[in-house]
Amino acid sequence: MSVTYKAEISSSTVPAKKNPRLPRAERRSQLLEVSRGVFAERGFEAATLEEIAERAGVSRPIVYGHFGDKQRLFEAVVSAEIERVQAAVGDAIAAPGAPRDVLERGLRAFFAYVREHPEGHAVLTRDAPLHLSDAGLGVMLDGLAARISEVIARVIRTLELDPAPAPIYANALIGLGAHVGRWWRDHPEVPLEVVTIHTTTLLWSGFGGMMSDPTVRALLAARGKPH
Repeated sequence: MSVTYKAEISSSTVPAKKNPRLPRAERRSQLLEVSRGVFAERGFEAATLEEIAERAGVSRPIVYGHFGDKQRLFEAVVSAEIERVQAAVGDAIAAPGAPRDVLERGLRAFFAYVREHPEGHAVLTRDAPLHLSDAGLGVMLDGLAARISEVIARVIRTLELDPAPAPIYANALIGLGAHVGRWWRDHPEVPLEVVTIHTTTLLWSGFGGMMSDPTVRALLAARGKPH
């Protein structure tokens, strides 16, 4: 399924004048920023190191010297974005609180990332080449799913029920949230608080309702009994 992206072109995607010599760490950071904009705009296949070098105001050998080739550069950009979003959401859900409040904090942090870093989110959600299928959104969501599974498992244990299905619930919640994020990036007129509250309400209505459903409770109780 093809998706049309509308990530705004920031200053990182505008061709730069030739830059003076920078310390290696600063140059690497600059190249990652410029590359993020190019990959978000063009996609992996259409992006070229020539364009990235031109926009960064450096020669192509400098880009090669830092990353080797386009695949490694792409992987570096993806890794940086994964760390950014996992840190934001992980910090938001780490603090104790009522389960619904934890869910809302996590969603707000994720949507804030989408709003503040549209190019990074576009890179994570664009279709990656087959040989890079383990990168991007899949890795990010797997990491978040593990964290959210722990939160859901704690809630289920307080009900003295079997927490084994927690990963199923976590992945269902994250999948819906991720797709809302992709939609919301293209609809910036919707306020952050609106998309957060509506998504939280929808997700919590489903999960909270399940936990009070006698059929679900009986299923979880049966799973927790020794055979």
